[in-house]
Amino acid sequence: MDDQLLEKRLENLKKAYNEMPEDENRSAILATIKKDQKKQKQNKWFHLPYAASFIGVGMIAGVLMMQYIGDHVPSGEKSEQHQVSGDNAAVELDEDDVKAEFEELRKYYSVRQKETKEKLGLGAGYENWLFHSMDELKATEAEILQNLENTDRTEFKEVVRELRGTIDEGFTLPAELIADISKEEANKEVGRKEELLSLQLESYLGAYIQSMVLYEWDLDQVMKKEKASEVVKKLNGGGKGLPSESLKKLATGAVDNGYAFREEDGKILPYIDFLRVAERLKPHGNEDFIKYLVLRSNTIQDRNGVVMSYEQLGELLVKLEKESEGVKDSMIHQTIVNDAESLFSLFVIGSSLNPLFDENNLLKEEVKKAYHFVIKQYPATDTAEALKTHYEKLEKSGFEKPTALRVELFPEYLQIPAQQGYEEERFTQSIHLLPDDLLSAYKGFKAKKDFNILKDYGPFEIMQLYFYADSLKDYETKYALYSQNDGKPTKEQYIKEQKIANMDLGDALLKGYEYATLYHAEDDPEKVVGVQLHYAERPDGPVFQMVQEGGVWKVQFLPFQ
Repeated sequence: MDDQLLEKRLENLKKAYNEMPEDENRSAILATIKKDQKKQKQNKWFHLPYAASFIGVGMIAGVLMMQYIGDHVPSGEKSEQHQVSGDNAAVELDEDDVKAEFEELRKYYSVRQKETKEKLGLGAGYENWLFHSMDELKATEAEILQNLENTDRTEFKEVVRELRGTIDEGFTLPAELIADISKEEANKEVGRKEELLSLQLESYLGAYIQSMVLYEWDLDQVMKKEKASEVVKKLNGGGKGLPSESLKKLATGAVDNGYAFREEDGKILPYIDFLRVAERLKPHGNEDFIKYLVLRSNTIQDRNGVVMSYEQLGELLVKLEKESEGVKDSMIHQTIVNDAESLFSLFVIGSSLNPLFDENNLLKEEVKKAYHFVIKQYPATDTAEALKTHYEKLEKSGFEKPTALRVELFPEYLQIPAQQGYEEERFTQSIHLLPDDLLSAYKGFKAKKDFNILKDYGPFEIMQLYFYADSLKDYETKYALYSQNDGKPTKEQYIKEQKIANMDLGDALLKGYEYATLYHAEDDPEKVVGVQLHYAERPDGPVFQMVQEGGVWKVQFLPFQ
């Protein structure tokens, strides 16, 4: 699949060392697909079921009550609740102590930053491509200094500990996670390490792409004497045989952390070597996670997001269908099916970068041939069956472009209900695991807090971002997702109280989660007011309340009430 999410901005890197790209190839394509589908009266976001252990009704109620009380107790009372008695009683913080602790954190950040730069041979500013930066330290320090009277030393020490852990996680290298996973108990269930590995592979890919600009001169000098293919071969061999020591260091770090290089349009570009990463996780890595990495090695788009071959896209869809059948891990199964849904939409709807119809609004011959290929070569698959129905409908209309582009029939194995009415709408993808386009949107929104980045996403996806921000303890982004019309506290007060509560909503509220449905207003069946969670043994779970403002979905403050 598309493993070149950040390459689209390569040409602009010289002008933007310290900026995250606003969009990525895949996210732009999927956002276009979503936008086209949302022109229909009834919106649909289709996903696959997630099964886990069931959490009792009483426990859910207790967690919700704790959240409600935690968000409503006045800050003064809350401070008293968190004070300890006896010799360990909390002492009011001193401004100098706070500044001294944060100075130590900044020094620690700089040390980790420098260590990582040396290990990988990266250029200056690479850290701006990662999730965590010095900005979080600055913001948190300012918040604490503004609320010294409401923060005791015990709370402060916990904040410092968490920030230090955030720094460590941000600079955790893919190589370290690969080594850890490969040493664990054989075929252990997919968990945080696998999720973090996927995240860090994408984050450091951006860092490598940015740093390649600094090595252009070295590469040009080498390619004056050798063919690009030979230079790529040496880079992928860890730099052996290259005359430049800096290039050797770059290549060694890249290969060790799961990356490789290729030549494209006269440029040498880094990419995630999913096949090599998968091989290195054996024999103890989770088999389903390894299978998914292998699937991700299939590249169907160039660095600009343009489909290189529709036949290859069709073959990949068939691979996804076949491979999904044997996947036991629910999280990986959901991810594979979600990718299949998005790519099938691309195959039958297209996108602004990949229009399926020509200037005369007729289906392009290359697309028509690709449909024929899949239908003929893989007739027994659900993908071919759905594609055949789609093709026959187009054929009856003379292959003219439909007035409304939409996916009317997904392959049966995706278990996606037909678009018949809101009561049938359900979202069965994991809330925890974000698809690539949504992860890209999260990065952009976290950096800029611009709701235009989220305008093509529906209630379920905004809820995913909310839970994801909570899991990362990214309270600033979580706060930014709230509606502007709610009577919420100030951002500083909210972040402070969230840090004190130190709860992970997902751990408690998503145990036993199976799927979600849109929740409609009682007095207006057409109006969506939230997302209802459903559990394996309890269909009528809590409702995550939302509101649409300016065409963008936002979270109601205290969404679970």
